[in-house]
This record gives sequence, structure tokens and C-alpha cells, in this order.
Amino acid sequence: MGCGATFPVVDGILRLTSRSEGPAGYDAHYFSTLPQVEDAHFWFLARREVILDGIRRAVPDLARRPLFDVGCGAGGLLAFLASRGVPLAGACDAHAEGLAVARRRLEVPLVLVDEGRLPPLASGQAMVSLFDVLEHLDDDRGALAWIRSRLEPGGILVLTVPAHPKLFDEADRLAFHRRRYRRGELERKLRAAGFEVRRLTHFMAPLFPLMLVVRPLMALLAPGDGRDNRDRELRVQPLANGVMRAVLRLERAWLRAFSLPFGTSLLAVAARPMDAPG
Repeated sequence: MGCGATFPVVDGILRLTSRSEGPAGYDAHYFSTLPQVEDAHFWFLARREVILDGIRRAVPDLARRPLFDVGCGAGGLLAFLASRGVPLAGACDAHAEGLAVARRRLEVPLVLVDEGRLPPLASGQAMVSLFDVLEHLDDDRGALAWIRSRLEPGGILVLTVPAHPKLFDEADRLAFHRRRYRRGELERKLRAAGFEVRRLTHFMAPLFPLMLVVRPLMALLAPGDGRDNRDRELRVQPLANGVMRAVLRLERAWLRAFSLPFGTSLLAVAARPMDAPG
């Protein structure tokens, strides 16, 4: 990490924070169930496969690029990537509950940091990731510029974000999202931060009509508070889950060769130019 100061290590987690209470950027209610959900729910399974394919396609020297993840949550995605040969350098998060779960799944340095502050990451990183993190930040442009400054020349940024502002709803508010992104908007912000965009595509296209029409309808027919609706969406129902897994496997096959013009999420792989000054 390159922080240069002495901080406590508790249960294998370096704690670079002075706060006494957990942050409000994520509902800790979900951390206890995330390991089961991440390994069974179609959304998490399809997302991690699309991310892996995207990294493999855009980063030919992947084996020589250890990944540092900013905002690792409970560590399920990173554990999957590591099991598929992606080298890991470490990870950080603002939630002690999530890192405690991640500690049982990952054998890399884990760091607890303050929410809303950039972690003291040393420069010269080979690859950094932000998986559904950028939408939580007030200053997304500043965060992208900072990550570029932490990367070595030719270093890689991998990120995912929720797509289409028109889909912003109660679920986004519950997740403390500041925004959803248009494809062109994300591309402009990456280029303005000094990145070369290697891969940029929507994914989760089959969910687009469901989120646009079915989710509001279900909220009307089966009203509840935001957490009730979120719990219902995360519940693994075998038949529906199997159907969506099959459909999203077809999408994955398409994405291995082409991009998609719409979807509920965006995947980007970008690089700091080799000849770019610090």
C-alpha cells in the first residue's frame, strides 16, 4: 500500500481509519448472506464471468499484472478471479463486516479505509479495479484521475458501473448510488482522466426490460420498504435463477466477440498510456 505509518492489524486486516462507527454507504444487513448469494444468484455469477472474459480479452499480459481492488466488499468476485488465474495484489474496503468475510476467502493483504477517502495506494500499480464502486463517489472524475496517477505507464483500470440513468430507482437509493452512467458519459470521463479505453460494453441486457417495466410493477403489486424489495430480488428461486443463467450464458458468448448497445451494467477496461507523464 505504501502508507509508511504504523496502524493496527486486527484479524488480518490493516485498519487505516479513525472512525468508531461503520459508514452508511452500504447496508451491513447483507454481509452475512452475501457468500451464499454470490455463489448462487444469476446476477453475481454472470457478472463475474463477464468481468473475467473482459479482462482476459483486453489484457494479454494478465499473468504479470497483480490486481488491487478498491471496494472489494465480501470478496466473492476477487476469490473467483483468483481461482481463474488472475493474480491479486490486495484489496481495500470501507466496511469491516465485509472485510471480515473477505478474510476467510482471500489470502492477500486487506485494508480497512475511510469511506469517501482515497486509500493510500502506492504509485506504480500494474492493475486496479473498481467493481460497482464509482457510482458511490461524489467526485468520480477526481477518483479516475487519482487512479491513473497510481498506475504504472501501461497500467490497467478495470471497472463496472450501473448503466442508464432512466433506470435509477429506489434500489439505487438503497445502495447509496449517486448516479447511473450512459456509455458515452463513462467513455468521456475515462478519456478526460487520461485513459485509453480498450474495452467498453454494456452487459446484463436481458435485465433491461425487467428493470424498466417489471420492477416498478412488482413494487406496486407487492409493496414493501426498500429493503424488502431488495431482499426479494436477492432471493435465489431455482426456476427463475436457472432461466436467467441460461439466457445470460448466451449474452456472455456474444460478448466474447462483440459489444452490446444496451444493458443494466457497463464494463470498462482502460489503460494509462505508456508515454504519459505522471
